[in-house]
Amino acid sequence: MTNDQITSFDLIIVGAGTAGIPCAIEAAKAGVKRILVIEKSTVIGGTLHWTVGHLSGGGTNRQKAHGIKDSPEKHCAEVMRISEHSADAVITKLATEEAPKTLNWLESLGFPFDKDCPKIIFGHVPYTTARTHYANVARGGVVMLSLLLPLWEEWVKKGVITPLLGASLKDVLCENGAVKGVRVQSRGEAHEYYAPAIVLTTGGYAANPKFFAETLPEAPPLFSTANHTSLGEGIQAAMRIGAKFHHAEKHNVSLGGIETVPNSQRVDYWDAWASVFSSAYRKTREIYVNDDGNRFMNEDEPSADIRERAVMKQANWRFWVIFDEHALRTSCEENEPLVRQWITPEMVRSHAARGTYCRTASSVGELAEKCGLAWQNVENAVTLFNAQFQDTFANQEDEFGRAAFHAPLQEAPFYALRINASSLISFGGLAVNGDLQVLNTEGSPIQGLYAAGEILGAAATSGHAFCGGMLITPALSFGRLLGQRLGSRIKS
Repeated sequence: MTNDQITSFDLIIVGAGTAGIPCAIEAAKAGVKRILVIEKSTVIGGTLHWTVGHLSGGGTNRQKAHGIKDSPEKHCAEVMRISEHSADAVITKLATEEAPKTLNWLESLGFPFDKDCPKIIFGHVPYTTARTHYANVARGGVVMLSLLLPLWEEWVKKGVITPLLGASLKDVLCENGAVKGVRVQSRGEAHEYYAPAIVLTTGGYAANPKFFAETLPEAPPLFSTANHTSLGEGIQAAMRIGAKFHHAEKHNVSLGGIETVPNSQRVDYWDAWASVFSSAYRKTREIYVNDDGNRFMNEDEPSADIRERAVMKQANWRFWVIFDEHALRTSCEENEPLVRQWITPEMVRSHAARGTYCRTASSVGELAEKCGLAWQNVENAVTLFNAQFQDTFANQEDEFGRAAFHAPLQEAPFYALRINASSLISFGGLAVNGDLQVLNTEGSPIQGLYAAGEILGAAATSGHAFCGGMLITPALSFGRLLGQRLGSRIKS
């Protein structure tokens, strides 16, 4: 009998990504004999192929080795502080309790932590304690996957884990209030598979503009930098059997996305990303204007959270970065390019020559008109900004609280770069209890149905903010935890 003909399993996991892979591995280690893992992509890994891989934990071995005193309780308190207590208290407590175990486990697998970590990171609201961990290479998620693959393949070869790739979830099958299996589409045909326990680890919906609009109808169109597979099918399938979806209103955005393919509503962190999320790592030599051509914030603001919320108050959640030739030249000379992949002035000029997402002109007024902005407003914004550099106003703050630290914008040609507030992750998700059981709309567990990873929504462990390392780490942790717990309960 082939795997395609087998329909009954002890455990079904839908989604072979950050949470699903460790869930399957731990369940196999715990003694579960027949595990089906369904993945709609033709390869496993999910978001691990995309993420930088920042992790966080309090009380880790690496912290102790660096003499850093920390604990899960302190970590939890900081997440609640940063999120203004909008994160789920129960789920956050569980995540921070499990976090040091997960980071220590990764270290035992040989994860190449950077020598400088743990560290305080300013890409989001910073922790007050150095607890962010990351790899010594750019794509930390790919490294994690490379360490998990041998463990995964070991159980696949033993026939304990059965991967079903290229299969899309269509429905969760439910009978008398308990789940009994799933219906999937594979090779153009519908198939049903059965198990007493189903774990949904299908990720979020940050690449699904339609579902995003349904969950947050007041928001402008979605610009996504998420994995193309992040469509939210697991969430929608669970909702069809009565699962509770919540927290979409806590959505937050990432700053720096550049739509290099016109009208695609796609941005790519690895291809072209502007360093506008904070001033902590780069001198700001530019000004920002909204679709009306007006400045709206202090561009020197170091807080990522304040910057994100300022942009979300603007029409279409976007803005233009205005700079001149002097700013372009000095930023590249000082190794602080506006777009981290565009490291020379010639590269910026090449993109500006396309006349879409980046534009150039010999005057500010002409530049504004090319961008479809009110030229009077843009010229006024630049004039007022430049006035700071006159002797009378030297070292005084402008109306947004920005002081004249750098240089006026007066050397032609002038440039404008359009930045879209973008989504790598989604904030809404399935409601679960402390045992990671999926809850129905009345708050009761759906028997046999569990969830882990981004399907819970970023808001579960970050609230309406970004809390460093509080998505990848809980996904790994909850996947492992469910595998261990379910493995101890399932009798094969």
